[in-house]
Amino acid sequence: MTPRLFWACLKQAIRRDLQFRSQTAINAFSSIGDLVLGVVPVLILTGAGGTDWTGPLAVVVVGIFGISTGLMDCFVRPNLAKMHAYVRQGDLDLILIRPVDAQLFATLRWMEPAELGRVLSGAAMVAVGLHVADVRPGLGLVLQAAAWAAIGFAGFSLLWANLAYSAFWFESADPVNEIASQLREAGKYPISYFTGAARLVLMTLVPAGLVAAVPVETLTGDASPLLLAIPALAAGVLLTKLHWQLASRRYSSASS
Repeated sequence: MTPRLFWACLKQAIRRDLQFRSQTAINAFSSIGDLVLGVVPVLILTGAGGTDWTGPLAVVVVGIFGISTGLMDCFVRPNLAKMHAYVRQGDLDLILIRPVDAQLFATLRWMEPAELGRVLSGAAMVAVGLHVADVRPGLGLVLQAAAWAAIGFAGFSLLWANLAYSAFWFESADPVNEIASQLREAGKYPISYFTGAARLVLMTLVPAGLVAAVPVETLTGDASPLLLAIPALAAGVLLTKLHWQLASRRYSSASS
């Protein structure tokens, strides 16, 4: 998908939301409310022991989680949720015949700008949490934390895409979006709360821990090296492209 096409899809999504302003406002406030209420269980768990994270840092984790998931739910989730319908109803035909990268177009075609309200509320939570925790990271740590958040965002989006592609292989793939959403929820908790195999999985196969927890650890000075994460992400991109190619070859169009 070229930047020009991406911009055209974004403008179309904004126009659509402006036509249904009341519903867009409801969706935006609901999204922000879910993020704010999501702080409560995190504060309860971190305050009950098992981790040395303070309340303000837990708020920062939830804030960064809100920024990442707000972007994901705006640009990625709407399309992956439609993948089952694309395959079962033949809508994928209209995507495959376009002179663009079909995989990117199928992943980023629909957008929900109302979800970006969670990005703003998440940024506010990050600013307040860092101030209360008296954490003032330097520019280097901020950039490294942003890199980890971007890797977590991309990594989990790739995982979600591969789950959504199960629509090509199974009769019903509707539950996979709920599964992906539940797996993602683990990302709003400090990674230090998890131990052993659970922590390893959240740092690798299901990279929900990279979405927010690792970036906050980086902001506090407990930085993790990026050397292994970047090639791992590149391998994930290649495997996802291969999965799409194999799945699309198996696809039988509605007109065939």
